[in-house]
Amino acid sequence: MSHAYQALLLIGPPGSGKSTQGKILAALPGLHYWSAGEVLRAVDPQSDQGRMIQRTLARGELIPDELAVSLCVADLEARVLAGTYRPATDLLVLDGIPRTVRQAALLDEHVVVIKVFHLVCTDSEQLVQRLRRRMAEQGRADDADEHVIRLRLEIYQGETAPVLDYYGAECIANIDALRAPAEVFHHILHRVIPLLKRRRAVPPDRR
Repeated sequence: MSHAYQALLLIGPPGSGKSTQGKILAALPGLHYWSAGEVLRAVDPQSDQGRMIQRTLARGELIPDELAVSLCVADLEARVLAGTYRPATDLLVLDGIPRTVRQAALLDEHVVVIKVFHLVCTDSEQLVQRLRRRMAEQGRADDADEHVIRLRLEIYQGETAPVLDYYGAECIANIDALRAPAEVFHHILHRVIPLLKRRRAVPPDRR
């Protein structure tokens, strides 16, 4: 596994602020942010695969596990070749994958997860309102229908929440997602800084 990507995971229900925190973290040296949503929406919508992905997202459902992981790995490899992601020095921040235990198992071949940031939100109504605001601000199609929003929250509880058990309590940092974004970032950063220091202390040829 010495060739695997070292990664931090952002896990939380839709509307918990994963992309907001990921984009802030992306500005820090030594971190590289990867968003499943951005990659999926970038697939050519005129292609058969793109049409399937768009239909699936519009229904609020998850795309097949193997496809999700293969798109992730292919995109990461492309970033490495382009020089925008440097695994020897950058910690990867994954947002939106894994979304099932099966995806987590498939990712194990490519990714070493060293910390999971669990954005906790027990008030589903606040999440619904956040997603409706995001629709108004960003025009996200998957946020347009409240029925779809609630289905996505149900799928998160049934399919994605069990991923936390896959990684184990010792790997997880629980963060209150209902705090102000700056407070959430403060709590994440407090835990990220030691990981970055530890990584800099390890010579590249030992990774």
